[in-house]
Amino acid sequence: MAAVRAGFTLVELMVALVVSAVVVLGARQLLEQLGESAHRTVVVAARADRAANGERLLRDLAGRLEIGRNAAARFSGETGETRFASWCEVPSGWEERCTVSLVARGTSLVASFGGADTLTLLVRDAPIELRYLDDPRAGGRWFTSWGAGITAPLAIAVIAGGDTTIVRIGERG
Repeated sequence: MAAVRAGFTLVELMVALVVSAVVVLGARQLLEQLGESAHRTVVVAARADRAANGERLLRDLAGRLEIGRNAAARFSGETGETRFASWCEVPSGWEERCTVSLVARGTSLVASFGGADTLTLLVRDAPIELRYLDDPRAGGRWFTSWGAGITAPLAIAVIAGGDTTIVRIGERG
């Protein structure tokens, strides 16, 4: 009668090691892919937040536009730049008068606030142009420039290729 041996054979140990290695390597690849997906999600979310915050700031500045205070702060605009007086939020927690200049720089719309402070508000896939709404009836009457007069247009259109963002001026309606 043969004696019963306790323990594993060398083949059984090798199979166990190979199966363990496959499981560990699979888990490592899964965790790497999860980490890369999380990083991509963070990057896309930051880009979306930046775009939404820029458009919100553009709408806020245009919504608080000040008309007719003084001649230096009158609304004026061309296809590539517009200037107006508005109320800007300051770090102290309130709003102060500021002079805003919106400049179309290629595919970006950049705001400057009187000094060296600049902020990219919008980034599009095509070059940006600005238009100014005078009369909304019958599809609207849009102009490529707006002289420095006592009135402001009803809205600003930010046009980039086939994409148009319409920003209402002031608190109307």
